Amino acid sequence: MTVRGARALRRAALSVVLLGAVCAGAGGPRAHRPGAGLDGVLVAADLPAARQLALGSTPPSDLVALWQSVLWADGYTAASAVTCAYDRATAGATRIWQNNHHLSPDGIVGPATWGVAAERIVPARGWMVYMGERHGLPLRLDADGAYEVYDGGRFHTLRTDGVTLAQCR
Repeated sequence: MTVRGARALRRAALSVVLLGAVCAGAGGPRAHRPGAGLDGVLVAADLPAARQLALGSTPPSDLVALWQSVLWADGYTAASAVTCAYDRATAGATRIWQNNHHLSPDGIVGPATWGVAAERIVPARGWMVYMGERHGLPLRLDADGAYEVYDGGRFHTLRTDGVTLAQCR
């Protein structure tokens, strides 16, 4: 396998697990700690209220990578576009995604856009999966209902206020 192919495969694998997954046998999202989401952790129940993403005003974060992974799962971008930075390419793909999902194509990922994406998260064999148009993204929640990301050989909490993903550093 070429270096480029290995890198693309690694990014695709990371994208597939980017949203984490509910542990097998779990009964779904659990109650979460008060104020979660305000401390830089994305709680599943808070996805529609997640931080707004907009070109020029969004710092790089795991949350941006989450949105970029949604775009990848739906076939709007390549796996290599998961960079944690809300750039022109991401804003352009977002406009197309929004238009195709009957939203105002403004390129801003706000409550309506997050809400439509959240509607496509469904239970599947003991996990939760974002049912993309091309790929499924398995989701994992920690004991407090916060999204976890598999990266660097372990699960860790998805951050809304910074970049923790190895591929984005």
